Parts: sequence; C-alpha cells; structure tokens
Amino acid sequence: MDSNNIFFKVIVGVVLVGYMAFIFYQSLKGGIAYKKEFENFKNSHKHYETMVDGGYWVWVMVAMAVVAFVLMFMAPKLASNGQTYYYYLAYGCIGLVFLGLSIDSYTHRRIYFTEDGFFFEDTYYRYRMLANFEFKNGVITHNCTVLMSNRDKIVVTKKIGEKLQEKQKAFKKAKKERHK
Repeated sequence: MDSNNIFFKVIVGVVLVGYMAFIFYQSLKGGIAYKKEFENFKNSHKHYETMVDGGYWVWVMVAMAVVAFVLMFMAPKLASNGQTYYYYLAYGCIGLVFLGLSIDSYTHRRIYFTEDGFFFEDTYYRYRMLANFEFKNGVITHNCTVLMSNRDKIVVTKKIGEKLQEKQKAFKKAKKERHK
C-alpha cells in the first residue's frame, strides 16, 4: 500500500492519535484524581511531611514534550518526499506521551507522611495496613513493591520504600510505648 494514500494516512493517524490520546487521558485522569484527593488529605491532615524522590523527572518529561512539539512544527523543514504528515503525527504523539509521563512522574514520585499513615497517588494508607516490602535492585529498575494487608500493591521508588519502612517501624515503636 502506498504511504501517500489518503486512506492509509487517515487509518494510521486515527489509530496512533487515538491510542496516544487514550494513554494521555489515563495519565490526566490519574492526575486529576490525585489533585482532588490531595486537597481532601490536606483538609483532614494539617501536619504532614512531604517526600519527593526525583522530582526533576517531571521537568525532564516536560522538556522532552516541548522538544517533540517544536520538532512537530519543524516537520516541513525536516521531512522529504512528502512525509511531512508522518512527522507531524510522530512528533505530536511523542509529545503527548511525554506530557502524560510528566503527570505520572509528578504523582508517583511524591509521598506525604503523617503520624499514623501516608498519602500516595490518590489514596491514604495507614501504617498498620503495610504487610511486606519487596525491593527490586535490577539493572534498570530500583523500586519497591509494597504489599498491603488487604492484598493491594503499590509500587514506589526504592528511596520512598526505605522511608516507608522506617516510618512504619517508628509507628510500631510509638504504638508499643503508648501501650506500656
């Protein structure tokens, strides 16, 4: 099939943009839920400690999105042989993915600790719900899967996992001292 065929271009465009828009929508939906639940959390917990691990990733993702959108608008200068449409499509989709990743980076790399629990993504968890920590020290990923007593799982960065473990131990120690 000829890549300049209008039918082919429409099909490729709809599929790619549709899929990338869906991915971006999922990230945006998570970001909106985070913002709403964080406001509720702030209203009910006046004293909390914030931890951000790798907050610079948000800015890296935003910068990459900006670069992708700039390249998208430079497509007529970059493309040859009538491929401008595909350059617009590719760079626009890449920009959308990086915008979604910036939202995900913001929500997944922040945690807020209170005396008896913590707020992560869009949920408040109590320290007594924490059942187990599984640290992964792979070549690429250094994260921690936190298993809850109700069988829920959350995946956090290694630093956040270590801090969670520390906070849980301090909570148990304080609880033990209160019951003496």
